[in-house]
Amino acid sequence: MDRIELIQKIFQKTEFENYLEIGCQTGKSFLPIRAKNKTAVDPVFKIPLGRRFKWLFKWPANSKARYFTLESDVFFDSQKAYLQNLEQLDVVLVDGLHNFRGALHDVLHSLVYLSNDGIIILHDCYPPHEAASIYADIFPTEEQQQQAKGWTGEWCGDVWKSMAYLLEKYPNLLDVGVIDTDYGLGYVRFKTAPTSREFSVDEELFDKINQLSYSDMKSDPKKIINLQPASYCETILSLY
Repeated sequence: MDRIELIQKIFQKTEFENYLEIGCQTGKSFLPIRAKNKTAVDPVFKIPLGRRFKWLFKWPANSKARYFTLESDVFFDSQKAYLQNLEQLDVVLVDGLHNFRGALHDVLHSLVYLSNDGIIILHDCYPPHEAASIYADIFPTEEQQQQAKGWTGEWCGDVWKSMAYLLEKYPNLLDVGVIDTDYGLGYVRFKTAPTSREFSVDEELFDKINQLSYSDMKSDPKKIINLQPASYCETILSLY
């Protein structure tokens, strides 16, 4: 089960209405999702016109989708009124910058607005090999690709570190893990209703987690990112 199928099944099983996707760009995962209210965030949209028309025909509610051509940090900072007007986010897909800090910021910002039974899905949380896990701001340069042993063009970055951080920082508040499918689907849910909606980066913990290597994670993925088998998608769905 990939991220599109998992997210769609969550919407099918619930009365959720509000979907936010961070890192939409080509619309490949955004347009097929059948949700009432859809919001896409990306600094550079590259959605083919044919794809827009195809999914507008299949899901007319796409005509009301909102697109914000912004970096995600800027979106959350400048669009607070818009987000408050939605009242809550039900499902969020984080698939923007493939690095630890970027993914972590996106999760923490989303938690401010996430409904108590909502869910955040993160793509690229279990790189298939070390070359796919190298750090880059946007995409590995040609030099980085050449230096990365076993480079195949697949790139997940170090998004997985955001899951390790959340597991250690919020063990009682958040249900966090990674499902071994679709390059690793991270999930973040509230275990209990939060008493505060203020979230910020613990820089000391960030630095600690940032010292972990890909080989560290692969030595014990169950402990470090709470890796679950692909079948765990059904467990997630059973919660709704």
